[in-house]
Amino acid sequence: MSADRARAQHDIGLCSVLQAEAIGQPGERFFRLYASAEAGSALLWLEKEELRELAHTIKRMLLSSVSWVPTPLPLSPDDSIVDFDFKVSSLALGHDRENGRYMLLAQITEEEGDAIVIWADRDTMDQMADQVFETVDAGRPRCPLCGVAVSEGKAHACPRYN
Repeated sequence: MSADRARAQHDIGLCSVLQAEAIGQPGERFFRLYASAEAGSALLWLEKEELRELAHTIKRMLLSSVSWVPTPLPLSPDDSIVDFDFKVSSLALGHDRENGRYMLLAQITEEEGDAIVIWADRDTMDQMADQVFETVDAGRPRCPLCGVAVSEGKAHACPRYN
């Protein structure tokens, strides 16, 4: 993990706020993580499935670790002004057992060192993962028979309706 941290160009420190957000109308949404930390704030743009996989991975990682760290007091976030605003090309997660913190390393480009590191405690990561599931599942309604996402105003030809 320390090698990853050494390659990161930006380290915003321990997050007090880490939230998943969807921007736009269902079917045309863009997804991002908003992080507010000791040394700055960031918007990390991800694809919907990348965000969902991140949440699943966080949940699995949290199940395997047993330490508990209390949540710091949240700051009042202002997402209109952020220090970093990036489309993420790849993600890595890590756990520093010494201080009980979790690391999210977001690679911005393929260039070595072009990355941002975000640290969070267990509760912050867990709450963010729960919020990711709510955010990505709040899109278009699903057909009750086949489960396909249905666009409002468009006809749906359900194969199970016959």
